[in-house]
Amino acid sequence: MKNSLQRLRGLLLPIYCLVSLTSIAQTDSVVVTGRIYHLSARLYRESPTIFVSRNNILQANRELVRPAPLNVDGSFRVSMPLIFPQEEMYFNYGRISTAFLANAGTLTIEIDADSLFTAAVPFRFGGVNAQVNQQFARYKAFEATYPNKPDGRKITNQVTNASDDAAYRLISSAYQAPFLAFSAKEKPFPLLKRWVGYADRYNAAAFLYDKATYENDNLTKLLNDSLRPPNDQLLTAARASAMNRFASYATHRLTTEATRANGLTVRALALLLERYGKNITAEERLRLNDYATSNSARQSDLKFFDGLVKRSPDTLQRLVNYETLIQRSIRQFDSSAVDYLAAYWLASSLPGLTLNFSKLLYDYARPQVKNPTLAQSLDELYRLEVKDSTRIRTAIQTLRKAGPSTSSLEISPGIFITRNDFGSGSSLLDQVINANRGKVIYLLMTSASDEAGRQAAIDAQRLQNTYSARDLALIYLPMPDTDKSLWPEIATRYNLSGDHLLLTNTQLLSALERLRSDEDLSATIINRTGKIVKRNAPLPSAFEDVRKEIDKNL
Repeated sequence: MKNSLQRLRGLLLPIYCLVSLTSIAQTDSVVVTGRIYHLSARLYRESPTIFVSRNNILQANRELVRPAPLNVDGSFRVSMPLIFPQEEMYFNYGRISTAFLANAGTLTIEIDADSLFTAAVPFRFGGVNAQVNQQFARYKAFEATYPNKPDGRKITNQVTNASDDAAYRLISSAYQAPFLAFSAKEKPFPLLKRWVGYADRYNAAAFLYDKATYENDNLTKLLNDSLRPPNDQLLTAARASAMNRFASYATHRLTTEATRANGLTVRALALLLERYGKNITAEERLRLNDYATSNSARQSDLKFFDGLVKRSPDTLQRLVNYETLIQRSIRQFDSSAVDYLAAYWLASSLPGLTLNFSKLLYDYARPQVKNPTLAQSLDELYRLEVKDSTRIRTAIQTLRKAGPSTSSLEISPGIFITRNDFGSGSSLLDQVINANRGKVIYLLMTSASDEAGRQAAIDAQRLQNTYSARDLALIYLPMPDTDKSLWPEIATRYNLSGDHLLLTNTQLLSALERLRSDEDLSATIINRTGKIVKRNAPLPSAFEDVRKEIDKNL
């Protein structure tokens, strides 16, 4: 085999995302001030806080939020960091919200509480982009009553069997229709035209990327490039979403074509092993150096590389997966797209990694991101993921000190761990159930390395806030992971209060015989006497359905 190894064994690790915003130093920011006039005591009690939020281009499915308390006179002030020169942000108060365009400076938003829920446009803007933001608010009021808004099902039917170019034209026309109608009624400012026009374009691009991914279609390079306009300095929710859809499309293409594409070059794999491999001998290092220099190897040498990878499978497999995707993307996409993918894949991986793995992957991949705004976006998300590192490391240290057998050990406030590597899985399950007799138990089987599993675990916390601790117990049963500290870190990071039962693979099998779950992500309801009353119960996202099942057994 010359110049590259054949496709490396193993599947790609899943990549996911989940964040919230805290204070992060930035060079530019917008200061949002304002006042809610005629603020009644009742309205203040119901909604004492306003929220300003924005997007991160690498993670469209979570808004980054910063709250600001209302003063007694209804005034507020909040500073929001900027990464792009201009960013679409969102103002939320109670049940009302609006988008606005921000750049460095001061922006004001005023509201009259007396007409809060009656006026079509209850906002008055001042400061940065005041006229554009006011006109945008009028446009959104117009759009709300526009009869021919884009209809996803209708668009899907229209583009069936259409070529990619024709489909894009049809989709774009549908998204542009409301603004064209508004423009015939009121001449838009140039900045508003660019703001809404690009948003409509990105919405169409997101639709087309979803279509191409679903149909396993390979978009032409010319069309693909046109869906991501170069030198766009305005960040909107539509742009973040479209770029994330592009990354999903690209990931699908790169993994689908993996059987036909080469993996890492010999040089890249040798350098990864030399830098990150465990227990590499001096002789092995010399051999790796020779491989890196020649960038070639024989088929028989694959066993040597496999043996080194197996010494540190978690570390090296993640790095190999990441680097393999980058190398394949270089062969299919332009440099700006590869730059985005490099940042996106890293950001998406972080929520499912331990702190140590997060740092290792970040230190390795961050220098590959050359675009300054993407680099800042990635830095922001990394800081958010590791912001509670001291608290998380303290929790893990508490768990390690306890040894391989613990019963209801509190590693962080409200987070209790039970495990015994040498016990029976069924017995350990009984131990946790018996400790909660007299309560209805909601048991969630989930996974730390799966986005849906992590989100379900977070959603389940709503049950803790709804029921008394005397009535309901929440038990988490995570899938075993090769890194034993992953779930405890996830539980601490997201404050997943409740009982956490950590089982080995063998122990899990005996527990599953009793739970008889249909899926890896599943829920079970156990009554006050410890009897299973509902297998494959509704998941936390179906909150009202979960409540009905719990209420039956209270």
